[in-house]
Amino acid sequence: MTQVILSQANNLLPKDGYHQTFIKDIALFKSSQAVPRAPLLYDLCLILVLQGGKIGYLGEEVFNYNASEYLVVPTTIPFECETIASKEEPFMCMMITIDKKLMYEIIDRLGSDSAKQCKQSQLGLFSDKVTPEIETSIERILNALRSKQESQILGESLLKELYYRIATGEHAYFLHKMFLNTKIEAKIARSLRTIHENFGNHLDIPTLAREEDMSTSSFHTHFKKITSHTPLQYIKKIRLNKAKELLTRQNYQVNDTAYAIGYESSSQFSRDFKSFFGYPPKEAKPSFDVFPII
Repeated sequence: MTQVILSQANNLLPKDGYHQTFIKDIALFKSSQAVPRAPLLYDLCLILVLQGGKIGYLGEEVFNYNASEYLVVPTTIPFECETIASKEEPFMCMMITIDKKLMYEIIDRLGSDSAKQCKQSQLGLFSDKVTPEIETSIERILNALRSKQESQILGESLLKELYYRIATGEHAYFLHKMFLNTKIEAKIARSLRTIHENFGNHLDIPTLAREEDMSTSSFHTHFKKITSHTPLQYIKKIRLNKAKELLTRQNYQVNDTAYAIGYESSSQFSRDFKSFFGYPPKEAKPSFDVFPII
């Protein structure tokens, strides 16, 4: 990133933590400490690293995103991540919740053939190169974020420009397929959203498949290709990530959390939570290195 961008970011991020901006879909994050590999959940977002770096792990795939590579998560994906940072060079990033309506408009205008120009990939997230045009967009957004009025008036147009740059990136294949409603990618993305919105209820895999007019075997196969998890593994990870949010941000007790996310046994929940995060639920602490789960 340019020195202008780093200067703007430092002015907007005087201290560590998660900072909501005047543009509702944009937050800024800063950490002066490295964070070891741990489970995280991203939902329909764009991560633009301004300084430092992250390494993400999804199944056998490894994603490096830093000042030269951004990360796009076009659907809800639980994965693992570590943060590269120090007091001398803090990690700083811009976290953008992707506006589905705005992105659909852009991809629709690009046309159905636009995906053919991208490198094909079945995974539900991807990283791509930060181009000079994207740096220019970032600089304009950071400049606008200094003013509430400027953010409110120019915010949507600035995001639209940035989304266009992302949608025309080399690896944006899944992003295009997700917004073409009849495609397999879009069907799985809708199922992921259904799981995300109903994690506390009983979720039946054959029913999820039937709702998208897919056989159970086909649903299972494509689901794992896109998320690197089986449907049951995915549901479990969504529930446990939600549990962490309830414990750390909404002050739920362990028993209440277990039942809220669909567990019938509090002791089983505690065992699964410890196995997943590496510590028992009563020791859960806030982590602002992720979007609040909606």
